[in-house]
Amino acid sequence: MSSVVTSEKIPNNVDLGSDKKLQRALEAWQPRFIDWWKEMGPEGFQADDIFLRTAISVDSEGWAHYDFVKMPDYRWGIFLADPIADKKIGFGDNMGQDAWQSV
Repeated sequence: MSSVVTSEKIPNNVDLGSDKKLQRALEAWQPRFIDWWKEMGPEGFQADDIFLRTAISVDSEGWAHYDFVKMPDYRWGIFLADPIADKKIGFGDNMGQDAWQSV
């Protein structure tokens, strides 16, 4: 099973730390997303708890946790499910091709 790194700014199981350029770019995006939310999101909700899905694992037995969090405190992550041998993409332009096993 994939190991999820939660100690980094962006929780992940895709070895994000090995690509420092990508990691810095994504880490710079997060505060801009929060700024966008403050500007464009519903007024008066910054201090309110909202119900969000948070990834807590990547297995099919229950990968998400639903709970209340303040939007400015929300952390997003990058997760890839564990590989399944011979899995194929089931839709879209890449339908029928081998499923991607890395990011």
